Parts: sequence; structure tokens; C-alpha cells
Amino acid sequence: MSSYQVLARKYRPDNFDTLIGQDALVQTLTNAITLNRLAHSFVLTGVRGVGKTTTARIIAKGLNCIGPDGTSKASMHPCNQCEPCRTIQSGHHVDILEMDAASNTGIDDIREIIDSSVYRPVSARYKIYIIDEVHMLSKNAFNALLKTLEEPSESVKFIFATTEIRKVPLTILSRCQRFDLRRIPIDLLVTHLTNIAVTEQIKTQPEAVRLLAYAAEGSVRDSLSLLDQASALGANNVTLSIVENMLGHASTNALLDLLQSCLMGDIQMALSTLKKAVDAGAEPEQIISDLMDITHQASLIASNSNLEDISDSVQEKLSNIAKFGIPRLARCWQILLKGHQEIRLAPRPEASAQMLLIRLVYTSPMPTPSEIIEKLPKLSADKIQTNSLSSNKDQILSERTTSESENSANLEHRPLSSFKNLIDIVNVCEQQGSLILASDIRNYVRLINLKAPLIEISLTKGAPDDLPSRITQMLNANSKQQWEVYVGVNSNLPTLQEKDENARQEILSLASEHPVAKEVLKTFPGAKITDVVTSVQSQNHKSSSSSVKSDLKTSLEQLDARVPINEQEKI
Repeated sequence: MSSYQVLARKYRPDNFDTLIGQDALVQTLTNAITLNRLAHSFVLTGVRGVGKTTTARIIAKGLNCIGPDGTSKASMHPCNQCEPCRTIQSGHHVDILEMDAASNTGIDDIREIIDSSVYRPVSARYKIYIIDEVHMLSKNAFNALLKTLEEPSESVKFIFATTEIRKVPLTILSRCQRFDLRRIPIDLLVTHLTNIAVTEQIKTQPEAVRLLAYAAEGSVRDSLSLLDQASALGANNVTLSIVENMLGHASTNALLDLLQSCLMGDIQMALSTLKKAVDAGAEPEQIISDLMDITHQASLIASNSNLEDISDSVQEKLSNIAKFGIPRLARCWQILLKGHQEIRLAPRPEASAQMLLIRLVYTSPMPTPSEIIEKLPKLSADKIQTNSLSSNKDQILSERTTSESENSANLEHRPLSSFKNLIDIVNVCEQQGSLILASDIRNYVRLINLKAPLIEISLTKGAPDDLPSRITQMLNANSKQQWEVYVGVNSNLPTLQEKDENARQEILSLASEHPVAKEVLKTFPGAKITDVVTSVQSQNHKSSSSSVKSDLKTSLEQLDARVPINEQEKI
């Protein structure tokens, strides 16, 4: 009985016509041969099983192919019939040296290549050295190869293959023409597997083939190995249940029911389904990964995208999950993604998976932000009253110091010398683009007295030494008077930044006591108000926290009157 040849070897491409998913590489090499501009060294990089070594052998055959009649020139479409093609395919050609760098890492192994590269080929057109997993070579071996790689003989070609391109020295890469072999797309891989299954008379279900292609992660060799294994397990009848059992996946229907139970808040059903899947041999980490895939597919359906190769029953259950809406599915995705990372580190993966499902079930009935916004204007009148702020809070909201009374928009309508407070000075700095000076004044300057053309200030710790002189220069440049700046000592006065922070804290305190905010905080226990942005502020980015106080009262009164909340307003 003849020995069985596995599918990965039997269907290994022997020319570029049967190499799938690497069109850019094929086109580049074909044009290079046609234009006689072929490089003397190549480096092929990519994940396992995408065709690096196969491509190297096809290049070797194409460069040395002489055709059936023995007169053909080099081509990227070798005939596979002539003597060079057949001996290269079998790995016995004397001028084609294929070396595994993983087991030949030293400088002595490379020295043999260097010494032999000076001689002309024995029978081939080119002497070709194929070094697989080249990143495994030692530093000395790479250094020894540099000179030969830069100026090889005309009849010598080097082809390197690696899965770890970052470990290859830049001095090597700069001497090679680099090709990045891509992962094979799932749809193309499904078509490839289906065609091979038909040729091998293996019965398959479309869902089973897609699951095999997905598990291969873009590797043709891995997908063929999995198909080989599944056909042996199912006696040439590859079904979805066989593939799921082989890969340690829970059944698709069970996973769909599990996710739907979580989104509906049925914790008992969710935990029971998880236990059955684990008892059947499914890994907790894989279960969560599959739930993420289902969430992704349901989100695609919710966004009106079509899914192929899915049975009607699965399509129906996915459509039911999609009805939960994209906001809830997006939140589900984030929870599963975070939990998947935790399971990898957990000492007990099953317990971690159970806690993850409990978390998902607990959050599933919580309203989405859009639902909260829709409900807020509909609060009953007894919960929202116009007189929600007490008289002392009104006094705080309407509080304005004399130094902050003027708006920066009025600067262009007043004389250049009318600086009345630090706000005026900062506004002029910002208008003229002196943002560093404006920031320094806000953070380091305490105003003691200002009466044109004299200004007395004190500086906080850490203030630049040249800050007083920079302020003087700015004032003189924007005034008809000659200003003088005196530096005094008064540590009790606040800076503009400190005033803004105090005003911000008052705003947060007021906002937290408003009925609307109380409803939000009641809906989300443990939440807190971190900022208040009014519609007035969002239209004027130069507003400070102190100016927001006067606008906050108007915004809150609008909420009291149940005016729809602008998308730019947030608490």
C-alpha cells in the first residue's frame, strides 16, 4: 500500500498560477523577469503557511527553467517538465542549496555558502541559495554574509524566508528586495478548501469550511492540515459539529443561545449553557472568543451588512440578537474583549468566564446613553421645578468680580491703554498668539494693584525669572503709555488659574444638586460629575471656568423648562 501524502504537500503550488493570495508579488517578479531587472537577493516575510518557501522554490525553478524543448529563457511560469524543474522540485538539484537557518546558525555554515558562491553553476543558469528562517542566524553569521550579499557573482541569487522580519539586521534588509506575503483572506481560503474537497471527494458543509478557514488564521498550510484532520475524523464527511468538536468550540446554536441569554438578563440560563459547553470539552477562552465573533456578526447585520455561508437557522438567531441594537452590542463587545484578556491571566479560566457572563448579564438591562438622553426631558414636573436652585446658589451663579466683567470681544473697541485687570492682559496675549505668556500669567501672577501705567504683582513659586520683563514689553507694545511692573509680596491673592478652579468646583457642586443630574447619578450608582459644558461655552472656546458660571444658570433653567438637550451639552 502506497503511503498517504497529506493535503498540505499534495496541493503545494508548483507555479505562480496555483499560488493564491499573493498577486502583488507575482506581478512584481514577472515584470522584473520581463524587463531583465531581477534583483540578486530577496527576503520573503509573512506568517506561517502563506507560501514563503514555496515562492522561493518557484523562483528557483523559474530562473532555471529551460522548457520542454530545452531552449526557453527564464520565466516566472516554469514548465515543471524539464530536468532543472523536476530536480529542483524534488530538492536534488546540485546548484540549488536550501538551508534551514534554525539548525545551521553558525558562521561555519555561512562560510561554506560564501566559499562556494564564487564558482559558476554546474548545470543551472543560476546558483541559488534558499535560507529558511534566516532570522535564526547568529550575529557573526550575518556579518560574514554582508560582503557576499552586496556584491555576489552574476550567476548567484539569494532568497531568504523569515517569519520574524524584525530580527533580521537592517544591514541585511537594505541589500535585499523585500516581499511581504499577506495572510490569505477567509473568502479566498474557503474557495480554495472547497475546490480541494471536491477534488478529494470530501463532503463538506459551507459553515464547516468557513470555520476551518477562520481557525487557520490566513495560513494555507494550516487550513489544509485542519481539512485533512476533519476529513479523517468524519470519514470524508466534514460537518459543522465535527469541526466544532475537533477545534474545541461549543456548538454554534449553543453559543447563540448563550449570548442571547446574557443580553436578555437570564443569568441562570447563561451559566447553565456555559457549564454544558465546558463539560463537552470547549475551552472557556475559546467560548468567549466565539461570543465576540457572534457579537461582531450580529453588529454587521444590525448595520445592514450581508453575511455569506450562514445557515438559515443561524441567520435567524443572529437577526434576533441584532435587534438589541448597535449601542448594546458595542457595549457587549467591550465587556467580552476585556474579559477575554482577563481569562488568559486567570488561574481558573472557567470561574473567570462565569464572572464575565455575570458582569455581562448585570449590565445588559442598563440603558444606553442615547436612551438616558431621551428620557431626561420627559421627567415629571414634580421632579423638575423651576425654583430648584436656592437664593444663595443664585447669588453664586450671578457672582462676577469687577476684574472679570469685561469680555475679550470688546478689546478691539477700546483704547490700547485700557488694561484694567489680568483678564484684559491675558486676552490680548491670546489674540496676538502669545500663548506661553498668557499661560504664565494665568498660573504664576497674583494681581495686587493695577492703575495705568503702574501694575503691582506677586509671583508664585516656579515662575520664570523673566516674566515681569515680558509683561512690561507686552503692555508697552499695546499701549500709548509707558508701563512699569513692580513685584511685591502677597501670597494670599489667587491667580487666574486658581480662580478658574474654584469657580469650576462651585459649578460641579451646583450641577450635582440639580434634579436632572440627580436622576443620572441615581441611574448609574457610583458615577460622578467631572465637567460641565454649556451651549454658550461650546460656541466660544475661549471661555474660562469663571465665565461659565454665568452661563450655567441659563442652561439649567432650560433643562427645568424641559427644552431638548443639545448634543454638545454634557454633564
